Amino acid sequence: MINYWMRKLIKNISKHKYLIVAVGYTLWLTAVSLTPLDGIELPSFRLADKIVHFFLYFFFVLVWLKALSFFSKHLIYLLIFAVTWGVVIEFLQEFFIPTRSGEFFDVTANTLGALTAAGFYRYYKFRFIK
Repeated sequence: MINYWMRKLIKNISKHKYLIVAVGYTLWLTAVSLTPLDGIELPSFRLADKIVHFFLYFFFVLVWLKALSFFSKHLIYLLIFAVTWGVVIEFLQEFFIPTRSGEFFDVTANTLGALTAAGFYRYYKFRFIK
């Protein structure tokens, strides 16, 4: 009996492994974004922070696209979710995390990363499916 349930559990986990990765990445991104920066050294060149934001949300969208196997008509919902998530995180940083600050340009970098990932997805999906 236990063997049956273990096999069923493993089958379900393997069927949803990308969803597990996407949820894990989202939780990690949220935790990292809301962690106070006391004693953490950041890269010192001018746009380092924005480049990091860009790639974090670039991968955020790609991971969720893979997890949910979105068709292009649903892509807009994922983009709205990603941009909203980025805005909420910046809001929380500004008003609830003493050593962090929310910035408009961070939201812009998040949005550009999400849009770029969506563009890559659409380009490669339609290019290789034909």
